[in-house]
Amino acid sequence: MAADFCAVVASVFFFLHFAANANVEWTSTFATSSYLIAAAGWILAVLYFNLYRLDTVFSLPAFYRSSWRVFLCQFLFWQSCIVLFQGLKRYQMSVDASTLQFSFLLFYLLLSRIGFTYVLNNIKSWVKKPFTVAIWGFNPTSIQLASKLESNSYFFNFLGIINDADEDKAVDKASFNHALINIIHSASEKGIQELYIVVKTEFIDDLNTYFELADRYCIRLKFVPDLSSISKFSFSSTSYENFHIIRPRHEPLQNAYNRLVKRVFDIVFSLLVITFVLSWLYPILAIIIKRQSKGPVLFKQLRTGKKNQSFYCYKFRSMAVNTDSDSVQAKKGDMRVTPIGKFIRRTSLDELPQFFNVLQGDMSVVGPRPHMIKHTEDYNSQINDFMVRHFVKPGITGLAQISGHRGETKKVSDMKKRVKADIEYLQNWSLIKDLKICLLTVVLTLKGDENAF
Repeated sequence: MAADFCAVVASVFFFLHFAANANVEWTSTFATSSYLIAAAGWILAVLYFNLYRLDTVFSLPAFYRSSWRVFLCQFLFWQSCIVLFQGLKRYQMSVDASTLQFSFLLFYLLLSRIGFTYVLNNIKSWVKKPFTVAIWGFNPTSIQLASKLESNSYFFNFLGIINDADEDKAVDKASFNHALINIIHSASEKGIQELYIVVKTEFIDDLNTYFELADRYCIRLKFVPDLSSISKFSFSSTSYENFHIIRPRHEPLQNAYNRLVKRVFDIVFSLLVITFVLSWLYPILAIIIKRQSKGPVLFKQLRTGKKNQSFYCYKFRSMAVNTDSDSVQAKKGDMRVTPIGKFIRRTSLDELPQFFNVLQGDMSVVGPRPHMIKHTEDYNSQINDFMVRHFVKPGITGLAQISGHRGETKKVSDMKKRVKADIEYLQNWSLIKDLKICLLTVVLTLKGDENAF
């Protein structure tokens, strides 16, 4: 923590030094309070992302994510203060100094996290008596917990599951009570300091007795309900005060911060495309489309959006005006498609007007593709988890599209593959994943997608 704070202070020193070389003159108030401003931005970011919370079960990937978020937010806060208090002119004069400052912070972040990782991977070998943790109970839940603990056991010695399937023969509360009392005694003899008891909910009764016994041996006892028998699918659980909540899946975009990050990305990305691509491409395509067939330049169609709410989705019109557009998917060699329509569909240029949908808030740059209302109604009755994909905003591109599940769905099994990819995206969203999907979409478009017609 101290090293990170010193790096932030040092970056401000370098910034002011290089800005002085560029003859940037700051106001006296800003010059005297610059370090305080940087420190305030750092503290706020650290508190918001809870960066230095080193629990017994420590996740290194989560620490990395929080680290770059804290450094980035602090830097943006610092830059915003320069614009706000010193004006745009002084900010423009100090761009080179800001670039050097940001490069310094990136270099420090990389170097410090490499060093931290080395220390973390060797810290147990430097401790004479490491904290010892184990699991009792052999079932699907305990196996998943063991995998989690083993992959994050930086600060403790994990013994694993200390009983096997043959030893776990508790059939009622009496046999469970006897077995658990014995295992607490045994854990004390083995030097175990924290013991997870993973057991069926019907066996959990009068926990105070077990807690009191474990306390006598200076063992931290933790009960984990085994819910695998009541659900054949993987699920996610969380806590709200004293209430244990079970959810069918983990959804990162349920977090308000993640939704804000995704929305900012959508707005910035869309404005860039509209400004630098659509500003000149739109009139060109509009002229060609109008000359080849009668009808509007843009084709708008009701599609299913987030929360099953319908919205008008925009596309460059690629077909001659027809009455089947709301019910019949485009097929290979479809006679309705115009000459320019074949080109813009193959290159996905027909989708570009959907960036206006993104700005309006009906769509996202990345997400499940929106379907026609009729197809939503048809597939909802045939695929159990079809509507799950509508928990998030539909996208211009998505994981299903870059995974080869684009275009006409001739069979229900084709749609099931697309839905599976959409749900995988919903469960594992991250800004990095969105950027990766955008990049792969561009690559796939340049290579040519055989499912685009």
